Amino acid sequence: MEDTVMTFTENDLETIKTKGGDYNWVLNQNRVANCKYLVCCHSQGAKRGTAFLVGLISKTEDSEERPERAKICISEYTEINIPDVWGGWQNPVHYTSLEELGINISDLKFEKLEKKNEVLSLTLEQAKQGLAKSFGVKPEQIEISIKA
Repeated sequence: MEDTVMTFTENDLETIKTKGGDYNWVLNQNRVANCKYLVCCHSQGAKRGTAFLVGLISKTEDSEERPERAKICISEYTEINIPDVWGGWQNPVHYTSLEELGINISDLKFEKLEKKNEVLSLTLEQAKQGLAKSFGVKPEQIEISIKA
């Protein structure tokens, strides 16, 4: 049974911890909704194909950088180091199970994810769109002034 979504990601452990999950994915939302675990594999460098993180999936949401794509949010994580896990699939998102990956959940010790408050840089248009969404108005109804 599929309980895991695995990503072939350029994001490193610190980025995933800071962002609260792995992001910018085109996903099958129904399949992800049935998954408990996120396994991240390095897509670049000397550790290419190595699984480095198992996370407990809390939800999916729109990615901040690319709202048409999804972020897989995690509430807890553990570091792992399992070489050659990525099977060379063409799609960078693969649905599987921890069992198929040879990962025994009882061997893992999860840590709560301490989500850091990161201040994002935004364009004025992005700020207007975000504020419009928050207040239920159109972006052209938002005026932003900057005092130097």
